[in-house]
Amino acid sequence: MNLGEAPSRARRDVVMVPDLEERGAIDLTTFIDGAGGQTFDGATDPNVRVSALRRYRQIGAVLIVLDVLCLMLALLAAHALRFQLVPDGDYMVVIAVAGILWPGVFHALGLYAPQRLTGFEEFPRTIAAVGIGIIVLILVTFWSDVYLSRSWMAMTLVFALTFELTARMVVRTYVSRLENRDRLMLRTIVIGSKEQVDEPMQLLGRPGSGFLPLGWIDATSPVLASTDVSPTERVDRLRLVFRHYRPECIYMASTTIGRKLTFAVMQAARQEGLVVRIYTHLSGVLSSRLTAQPLSKEGVALTVKPAGLSTPQRAIKRGIDVVLATVGVIVVSPILLLATIAVGVTSGGPVLFRQQRVTEGARTFVMYKFRTMTPAGKLDADSRDLDTSVPFFKLKADPRLTRVGKALRRWSIDELPQLFNVLIGDMSLVGPRPLPAQQVSANIELLGPRHEVRSGITGWWQIQGRSDLDHEEAIRMDHFYIENWSPALDAYILLRTIGALFTRKGAY
Repeated sequence: MNLGEAPSRARRDVVMVPDLEERGAIDLTTFIDGAGGQTFDGATDPNVRVSALRRYRQIGAVLIVLDVLCLMLALLAAHALRFQLVPDGDYMVVIAVAGILWPGVFHALGLYAPQRLTGFEEFPRTIAAVGIGIIVLILVTFWSDVYLSRSWMAMTLVFALTFELTARMVVRTYVSRLENRDRLMLRTIVIGSKEQVDEPMQLLGRPGSGFLPLGWIDATSPVLASTDVSPTERVDRLRLVFRHYRPECIYMASTTIGRKLTFAVMQAARQEGLVVRIYTHLSGVLSSRLTAQPLSKEGVALTVKPAGLSTPQRAIKRGIDVVLATVGVIVVSPILLLATIAVGVTSGGPVLFRQQRVTEGARTFVMYKFRTMTPAGKLDADSRDLDTSVPFFKLKADPRLTRVGKALRRWSIDELPQLFNVLIGDMSLVGPRPLPAQQVSANIELLGPRHEVRSGITGWWQIQGRSDLDHEEAIRMDHFYIENWSPALDAYILLRTIGALFTRKGAY
């Protein structure tokens, strides 16, 4: 069994377990400390950093407090707007009881373990928890004299959703910042064959992954895989390594791990209170599409729900597009007017820029934007030599931009006329960005698969980094969206787009 260093950020101050196979060791109750020659007696390593699980538990406790505060603020705000009265004693009792039951609903949906949820997975669960919590609140009031009205319930739901989603977005941003600064990392050991641990070790070792790979255990080593090793010995040896290195997460990274060793890892991890994760190559698939199903009596298989938009789903998506685009045109009409005046007054030429773009089914259409560049006749020689057929071509400091055009792009106001493209039916609010026909025709094999769905004003890669991403990463994220579309994903992207507009990261 080898416990080697991780490829990038493995701990260098932790003594690694000796190569037991080469030393001929059988009993794992003692290890030789490579630094001082002292026998290891099973005590924990004092040099291991502060537990990330402890920090996650602290964050979970903060979330409980925030959830109760969000509910109380929602109830008080709804009462004040509906009745214009100070809450009486009965109403305060309802608030107190609701404050006790509310965290129970969120806990049941796993919303106090942020280390096990992505931001998108947390989003629909939060919405579901608020909805269930409001139903529980209504049931509670049946046993009180508090008057309920439909308007009160609607306002409470809206306020609670707004406060909860805002609070969790703030906490999620804080957690992501800690992970990106490598200040919140779960100590991890990977178990697998030598050939299959490299990939997960590399992924876990990336900055911002949220994991600190301590090393790996060779699952094919005779000291674990041999038939001469009893089940009890196998579990004890794994527990001894776990106790020495104090991991907070175990990754099983090999399909070659047999049933006996898998059972031993699960048993040892359970006895040490560790989470076991199974590494797969199902990249680009949301966990909401996965279900674990029994295979015969002793196996388990992962089932991936089929992707793609059914006819009813397409109808729902189109209906949402029409309603929101109509509301959007009405809301931003003053901005549209001001932008039209600014472009028309400050530069010669048309206000709108029209270009052939490609959408679903490789169909071309005319996309509208506010013109942000100098008219073609005024371009300098260097600008004329630009190769615009490169996928996702965009210059960070484009010499063709006008002064007003820079401001419009910085706030993405130049994209607002595309709301009319949505109403016409050429585009959707959310989807892969439509690329110029010139780029698509020059890179048809690379860009063709993006056109399985209707192009959108915003999309998955726009909220992940916008123009700061290279074209390969942008294409991968477009494929991710196509593979995992759902109304909840569209709603999540739209809300995240609002935040991206204010941060202006990658906007140029």
